[in-house]
Amino acid sequence: MNDVHAEIEYIRPDGYKIHSDICPPNCNSLGLQNKEYREFLHLCLDEWLDRSNGSGAFYIKNEKFNIGE
Repeated sequence: MNDVHAEIEYIRPDGYKIHSDICPPNCNSLGLQNKEYREFLHLCLDEWLDRSNGSGAFYIKNEKFNIGE
């Protein structure tokens, strides 16, 4: 079991910033296997792809993971 964090963030065309923490329940990696949570993540990814215009971020990561280390 690992701590996992997830987030969606982007800037709408009107300049309003969207930010939502979308971590699994209790930030527990076991939640990644939950069918409803996975469906929720897919909806969030679709939102980011459809609305972000490449701004911000969509990520799911182990809390200890850092790029470049």
